[in-house]
Amino acid sequence: MKKYILILFSIISFWSCTEDESIDITVLPSATTTGANTFGCLMDGWIYVGGRYLNWGHSYVWTYDSFHYYPEEDKLSVNVSVKPDINIHFIILSPQEGKEATLTDIRFRGEELEDGTAFISHFDPELNIISATFGNGKRLTNGRFDIHYTTQQQ
Repeated sequence: MKKYILILFSIISFWSCTEDESIDITVLPSATTTGANTFGCLMDGWIYVGGRYLNWGHSYVWTYDSFHYYPEEDKLSVNVSVKPDINIHFIILSPQEGKEATLTDIRFRGEELEDGTAFISHFDPELNIISATFGNGKRLTNGRFDIHYTTQQQ
């Protein structure tokens, strides 16, 4: 009988053990406004953090990561490789410092997601710096970037 009670208590104690599924969002880059060339977000609860991004306009070395502002259309196009073969792409319409803007054409691994919003915390056309927090309130959350962009003429 003692054997069965011991087995029962063992099963109960193991059953109560659960893996800590909390996410440490401190791993995401800080929401800075200095042009630190950082990018990070949560997608489906998973952290996707980029490194420091330099694109063609600033490093003269082509990368998969691009941040292009189109003044005629007043939009910022963002495409970031967060892992090998995993890209996040979106467009921010009419970015203005201190205001919320529409986040559209959101794609993750080629899948189109619902539109969202971005809060533009810094937008400097002279230094080509834009900083924002973004998300769509569903699968894409806690996003932030602080990057140098290139201006594209069409």
